Amino acid sequence: MSSVIMQQSHLTMSSCFFSLNYNVKTAMLLTVSSDVYFRRKQLVADNSFFAAPEALHLIRMRTSFCSGSSLFIKVESVQWTFDSIDDITSQGELRPLAEFLSKKQFDLVINLPMRNGGARRVSSFMTHGYRTRRLAIDYSIPLVTDVKCTKLLVEALRILGKKPPLMKTHTDCMTSRHLVKLPGFIDTHVHVRDPGATHKEDFESCSAAALAGGITLICAMPNTNPAIVDYDSLQLVKKIAKEHSRCDYALYVGASSDNVNTVHELASEAFGLKMYLNETFTTLRLNDLNIWSKHLNSWPKKAPLCVHAEGQTTAAILLLASLHNRPIHICHVARKEEILIIKAAKEKGLKVTCEVCPHHLFLSTDDVPRLGSKSEVRPLLATPEDQQALWENIQIIDCFATDHAPHSVEEKNLQTPPPGFPGLETILPLLLNAVNEGKLTLDDVINKLYRNPRRIFNLPEQHNTYVEVDMDEEWTIPTAMPYSKAKWTPFAGMKVKGAIHRVILRGEVAYVDGKVLIHPGFGQNVREWEGRKSAYSLSLDSRPSSALDRPISPLPGGITFDKYDYENDGQTNEIFSKLLLEPAPSKVHFATDKEDSRFQTNISPLPLTMPPRTRTESLSNLPQHLGEMIPTVHIHGLAGKHILSVDMFSKEQLNDLFNLAQTFRVYVSKDRPLDHILRGKIMASIFYEVSTRTSCSFAAAMQRLGGKVIYMDESSSSVKKGETLEDSVAVMAAYADVVVLRHPVPGSVLKASHHCRKPLINAGDGIGEHPSQALLDIFTIREEIGTVNGLTITLVGDLKNGRTVHSLARLLTLYNVQLKYVSPPNLKMPNHIVQFVSSKGINQEEYTSLEAVLPETDVLYMTRIQRERFDTQEEYDKACGHFIVTPQLMTRAKKKTVVLHPLPRVFEISPEFDTDPRAAYFRQAECGMFVRMALLAMVLGKC
Repeated sequence: MSSVIMQQSHLTMSSCFFSLNYNVKTAMLLTVSSDVYFRRKQLVADNSFFAAPEALHLIRMRTSFCSGSSLFIKVESVQWTFDSIDDITSQGELRPLAEFLSKKQFDLVINLPMRNGGARRVSSFMTHGYRTRRLAIDYSIPLVTDVKCTKLLVEALRILGKKPPLMKTHTDCMTSRHLVKLPGFIDTHVHVRDPGATHKEDFESCSAAALAGGITLICAMPNTNPAIVDYDSLQLVKKIAKEHSRCDYALYVGASSDNVNTVHELASEAFGLKMYLNETFTTLRLNDLNIWSKHLNSWPKKAPLCVHAEGQTTAAILLLASLHNRPIHICHVARKEEILIIKAAKEKGLKVTCEVCPHHLFLSTDDVPRLGSKSEVRPLLATPEDQQALWENIQIIDCFATDHAPHSVEEKNLQTPPPGFPGLETILPLLLNAVNEGKLTLDDVINKLYRNPRRIFNLPEQHNTYVEVDMDEEWTIPTAMPYSKAKWTPFAGMKVKGAIHRVILRGEVAYVDGKVLIHPGFGQNVREWEGRKSAYSLSLDSRPSSALDRPISPLPGGITFDKYDYENDGQTNEIFSKLLLEPAPSKVHFATDKEDSRFQTNISPLPLTMPPRTRTESLSNLPQHLGEMIPTVHIHGLAGKHILSVDMFSKEQLNDLFNLAQTFRVYVSKDRPLDHILRGKIMASIFYEVSTRTSCSFAAAMQRLGGKVIYMDESSSSVKKGETLEDSVAVMAAYADVVVLRHPVPGSVLKASHHCRKPLINAGDGIGEHPSQALLDIFTIREEIGTVNGLTITLVGDLKNGRTVHSLARLLTLYNVQLKYVSPPNLKMPNHIVQFVSSKGINQEEYTSLEAVLPETDVLYMTRIQRERFDTQEEYDKACGHFIVTPQLMTRAKKKTVVLHPLPRVFEISPEFDTDPRAAYFRQAECGMFVRMALLAMVLGKC
């Protein structure tokens, strides 16, 4: 029984102690110290304070006051140790209290100090209340000293009654703001103007503007004065940036007519090479096609190369780059003709990536009258038709970049103003507003402003760096943003929804609600970071090409690649960059093609008889000469690995695999050839149990990718003669490049893997696991619903013996889901699965009725009662018929509920339900082939 004891002394100085044993183990102490005469008046008047014990009494907490307290309220009086104190300065009074506090018998102390505390006392005099508060602090017990907070606390207890609080006790604050945590963003196109034009901008102001706009890494363009075209100018700008930049940075070098033979020597220190092919604000424009060709040829293929190309120049540089077989990145795409030619180039497998600027997405020629002379920019503002083409092909665009090009207001008001807009402080709010309007998703923003720039330009991870944004804050962009020296913005007056709340850079608070807190010089040159590795990029000892072996953005028709720890939306392709593997102590070494051959590796431990096959430069023809091949490092980490359990997968690997599967799905639907990817490879299919979908889908997957399949089963092999599983697997591995194995005994696939020198894929081991089935299940959910996070997934049927649900439940712990289990009492989910899922913080509930869970279910995963797992027909019959999906039953479910089944079904789904759009199990089976295509390609190191 919870108890309350309140006391009011009749002495000149009084103390009121309030002890509350809440939920038995929790106790609180409340004291009120004051002058009796004053407090009599105030406490009697303050009825709300004495409503507190009455409220506690209502929730059945025994409330008692001392004899002195009966002057104020009629309650049961009790004797309190502190009532008969002759010497109020005596330390003896607090000894019992100190004992209580030292033994942690109170979890909370509430002490209400007297008004005018200490104003009429000598310095040596300490009240009992002060001693109480001091003891609470000394013994590290939480302390409340405000009467309003006390009343709120008691009111909260009254509302809760004896129930535990609903909020998480480890949460130290709550807010009504809709804050979202995003990665620190990267702007790959920034004109800092330092050195040479610091009245327009410098590293201090530019980096501050970047942080205010949620950008934690800027990549500075070379058209400064002097231009960054040689070693001396590069060192000069590096020194300036090191001393003055607040955020992290990297520096471009510029291509000129005079540095064709020398600029490549700076590749190890530079962010990339910038070629200006059209008129803009620079002295670096290249007019000679021969100079273009020389730079394309001399600049290392593993180093990023970016071009300013507009209109027909875009087509010209694409053609020239393809002739030189090198990747390029097209800056600030602005015209319909440009995005369409890039789209066509990606369809042909050319190694090209591109970016678009906010002013081309959110402004057009319709805004020229409003902007006047300030509208001058290169490329020019797009027409509404061009702008619409950019939005319609947003999936083709790999990056968002500001092209931050500040000029003073005075300069922009000239009759012939210089071209350029400031944009660092407005890019993220504009993109967040587009998210709120439904034009983009948050994953679009993350992909194109973080993931893709990192992968295209091989940028290292900025550890402990992120941005917090308020998605609901509505505001109007002012005439001038606070940090850029430009003091104007073309977006002035635009109403946006979404704002930057806080920016954390490498663990330091860099920006909070309008204030940049970090000092100049904190920023670092990311190209000088050594030995850093992350989930997305390898160390700077090697650098990839600036485009993909296939396009980074999806091809038409929904070909997608995504990746997230921050989860991806599937709108951009994964970058499987080709890297050099030679270690270097500090600087990047770009080897020749001949040198590359030294680093080729093979999955098999056998000696190499020839260089291994590598993936082609695009989804087109294979190289004609093995000498032209270069090795591929696969950052997904699945190449050459056994696939034995779902526990081996990370969230990023799942995204890689699902995006590749989606790409293959689109290619198959459009009848595009994929048979070059695994041409020459052989898969060994070993099934000791009967199978239709798993066996045939693996075979179809291998053959669609150009590989071949050899088969072995228990009934027609030397198993009949007594050959062991280990021997069979070892022999088949010698004939094949990858082995797919199913066996009825749990753990048998793991045992066989110790004898298999080729990648071994678990196709089911009894009642153990079925990893590839779980992969295709989640892929199907993504395809059907669009996401996995936030769903309620109900698993129904034989959960005890169903290896599919065992793997699926474990794999779903990588997502934010709720799991519900519906099964006969003797076929519940095994305890080890339940405990594993619980350890990952996933909510689980068990039910015996399917009707009870249907209204809340987003994904209904049915399984059959497996006859082969029962000893007798009688036991099997008892377990059957409890849960059957029918059209009538599904009237209780959501209209968008998805029904899955690993198949074969027996009676658990009525055939009458097959025509319902929610019946996704046959589509699920088809998805299995695409997932297994992706799995085989990644395991064999071809994607």
